[in-house]
Amino acid sequence: MTFFLSKFLWMLISPGSLLALLLAAGLVMRLVPCACTRRLSGGLIVLVSLAMLAIAVLPVGDWALTPLEDRFANEKLPDHVDGIVVIGGDEQAAISEFRGVPVALDSMRRYMTVAMLAKRYPDAKLVFSGGPVYPRPGTRIVDADVARDAMAAMGVPAERMIFEKESRNTYENATDAAAIVHPQPGENWVLVTSAWHMPRAMGCFRQAGWHVFAAPTGYFTMGHYRVRFMFRFDDELRMLTFAVHEYIGLVAYSLMGRTDALWPG
Repeated sequence: MTFFLSKFLWMLISPGSLLALLLAAGLVMRLVPCACTRRLSGGLIVLVSLAMLAIAVLPVGDWALTPLEDRFANEKLPDHVDGIVVIGGDEQAAISEFRGVPVALDSMRRYMTVAMLAKRYPDAKLVFSGGPVYPRPGTRIVDADVARDAMAAMGVPAERMIFEKESRNTYENATDAAAIVHPQPGENWVLVTSAWHMPRAMGCFRQAGWHVFAAPTGYFTMGHYRVRFMFRFDDELRMLTFAVHEYIGLVAYSLMGRTDALWPG
C-alpha cells in the first residue's frame, strides 16, 4: 500500500506535474464568474509562468542536484572487495523484448561502472538488484534480463552475476538483495548507482546491514555552483525532478526508519 501511495503522490507533486496542475487550475478559475476568483487565477498563472521561466533560464536543477551528487563524490574504495551490487533503475523490458536489444537509459552508465569494477576486483561477487516497477502484461523478460544482456555486452560474465528480480524501490533493493546474498559484517561491498541517488541508497543499504562503499556514476553536474543564463527548460526540469524526488525520499525514508540517517554521508 505504501508503495502505490508513494507513486500516486509523486505523480501529483513532481515539479512538472505540479506546474501543469497549477496552470490548469488557474485557467479553470478564469472561467468562474467571480471577480475575486478571476484575480486569483491571474496571480496563479503569473506565478506558474515565472516559475517555468526561472527553471528555463537559471540552473535551478543543477543547483538542486549538486549537493546530492557531491555527497559521495570522493569515496575511496578499499583494496579488497567481497562484492559489488548495482541498483536497477530505468530498464525498458518491453521495448527490449520488442527491439531485440537491451534498452535502458541512466542505468547503462551504472552497468559501465560495474564492468570497470568487475575487472578491478575479479574475485568479487556481482549482484544486480531491481524489479519491474510497472510491469507490462505479456512481457516475457524482466529488468534483470535487460541488465544481464547489457552487462554481458560490456564484458561482464553472466555466470558471475546474482540477480534479485522483485524489488520496486530503493528500500526493497537493499532488503531483498540482502535476503539473497546475506552480506556479513566483515565484508566490503561496493554500491553502484547514479550519483544523485547515492545518499538515499547508501542510507538504505547500511540500514539493511550492508557494509558498503559508494561508487557513484552518471553525474549531471560539475560539482560547483554557477550562474548562467540559457534557455534549457527540459534539462533543468529533469534535474530538478530527480533532486526533488530524492529530497522527499530522504525525508520519507528517514521518518519510516528505512535509512540510517536523514542525510547519509
